[in-house]
Amino acid sequence: MRDLVSAEWVMGFVSFGREVHTHELLRAMLAEGRRVCVPSFDVAGQRYICSELKHFDWDLREGNMGILEPRHEVIRPVRADKMDAWLVPGLAFDEHGNRLGRGMGYFDRLLCGARGVKIGLAYDFQLMEEVPSEPHDVRLDFIVTETRVIHCKRTDQ
Repeated sequence: MRDLVSAEWVMGFVSFGREVHTHELLRAMLAEGRRVCVPSFDVAGQRYICSELKHFDWDLREGNMGILEPRHEVIRPVRADKMDAWLVPGLAFDEHGNRLGRGMGYFDRLLCGARGVKIGLAYDFQLMEEVPSEPHDVRLDFIVTETRVIHCKRTDQ
């Protein structure tokens, strides 16, 4: 997990519903001087883009699917390949690094251009024996829960 500790650019997510709460984590990373991005929904392209967050409380408003995202006037696009670390949401995860999202594929498409360490944030109850995956799915490197850090096992290597 040294990769996250030393990451200058971090792609996070603004938690929604029952996801692991990330609001304070994002605020803390901003206070440390990290370059933090969050997803911003591009309606025209029907996709998420990485947008740099400067101030958690001022930059965000309710957006796509009721999730907080950058207000239109403060969208600061950043290339996905610039990220050193990714904090990834999901509904379910397995120890092979597979994740189940909300089914729209928006975050998956964003991860396709990802470099850097990919870390799923989950609760223990979200860990499953196996999560269905497709060949194009991007696997996670780690999953962090409230009780453990899992270094994901690769079955394709």
